Amino acid sequence: MVFKPALRLLAISAVAFGLAACQEEHGLIEQNGKSIRPLRQDMIELMAEKGMRKEDPILVRIFKQDSVLEVWKRDKTGRYALLKDYKICAWGGTIGPKIRQGDKQSPEGFYTVTPSRMNPNSQYYLSYDVGFPNAFDRAYGRTGDAIMVHGACSSAGCFAMTDAQVEEIYALAREAFAGGQPSFQVQSFPFRMTAQNMARNRNNPNMPFWRNLKEGYDHFEVTKVEPKVDVCEKRYVFNAQPKDPAMSTFNAVGACPVYEVPSHIATLVAAKSKADEAERSTVIAALDEKERKATQEELDRRLEESKPKREGGSLMASIFRSGQGEASPATTGSAGAARTPIAVPIPRAAPGRIPSQPAQPVEVAKADQGVGSWFGFASKSDSETTGTAKAGSVATAAAAPASTAVVMPAAPPRPAVAPAPVPVGSKPAAVVAPAPAPVAAVAAPKPERSIWQRLNPFGG
Repeated sequence: MVFKPALRLLAISAVAFGLAACQEEHGLIEQNGKSIRPLRQDMIELMAEKGMRKEDPILVRIFKQDSVLEVWKRDKTGRYALLKDYKICAWGGTIGPKIRQGDKQSPEGFYTVTPSRMNPNSQYYLSYDVGFPNAFDRAYGRTGDAIMVHGACSSAGCFAMTDAQVEEIYALAREAFAGGQPSFQVQSFPFRMTAQNMARNRNNPNMPFWRNLKEGYDHFEVTKVEPKVDVCEKRYVFNAQPKDPAMSTFNAVGACPVYEVPSHIATLVAAKSKADEAERSTVIAALDEKERKATQEELDRRLEESKPKREGGSLMASIFRSGQGEASPATTGSAGAARTPIAVPIPRAAPGRIPSQPAQPVEVAKADQGVGSWFGFASKSDSETTGTAKAGSVATAAAAPASTAVVMPAAPPRPAVAPAPVPVGSKPAAVVAPAPAPVAAVAAPKPERSIWQRLNPFGG
């Protein structure tokens, strides 16, 4: 319990430290060793290689999404060139402008740093104030102050660097001020304002604001000269020259005066804007198609998952697996064990009762019906024999088990029992073989008749 007051005091101190981040007094109050330390020799040599002097003007560009701070310096051609870039330790919030005090969001826009904004006595090693809010921010009622580029590698809405980095950046600004630069420009962007990035972020609600920022980005890209920045009608205008000398000032919330942009700059900016817009449209089409395919694939996947699935696969697959010795849903129990095949009994004849081949349910002696059948009538014996054979066939079919009834091609008739000799001219009676169990009796075929009997249509 004794530790609770100490813990509470520690928590309050941490909150106060966080709220104090970027909220510090600034100005050239007093100088210390780190704020006046000369540039390192390797930086002097790098500037010499690029045709720059330490007193030449600088310009700072920040790309939040890449976490990069670039220092540009004017070279002997009179244009700016990239001197060095630095990895930002931390910046506040996400891409998008700072709106209000305490949102811990790092700002975006065009800002101006004067010598009075340099702070050699920063709580975060060294720092300078970027100048938020500017005229554009105030036109939208945005609030906040003391947004710094500082050391200590921690941030609550500022741009935090390492101590070594901020010391070098601070020294470059100090030397530029000493060389006669009255202020340097800070251009803070959400990302590099390329056609690809503009396309990828096309659905962001900040896109109208970013398109306005891109105008200034393009002015610098095509000229490599610090653009003149003004605000009117709550938007940035770049390199604008009022046609009426009496209207030399711009009102951030008022109507823009009639102005023009130098023709050589306007031509270059228009050409770049047109090319970027064409590329942006191409990238958007590709991204939309990619998103459409991804959406369709996701819908197909969900549809496939929603379909009912039969365990073990399709019926045909289970049949084939069963034929290969694999268990299938039809032959497996709930525990997955194979069921015992059912033995189907085959009827067997009693010994000595039927021939080696089972009797077939066919009409016997069908070929011996006589000449009368050619004219549509038959002899009495033929009709009787045929009827007897049909009756035997029906009896045989009835006696056979349903599970074993197989339709087979009719084989040549074979008598079940050899017939006794019959005198010529007599009418032999039909011989019925004794019925073997469990097969029913089948009528014996009619014995061979003489030629006269076959030709006699009257059955004589």
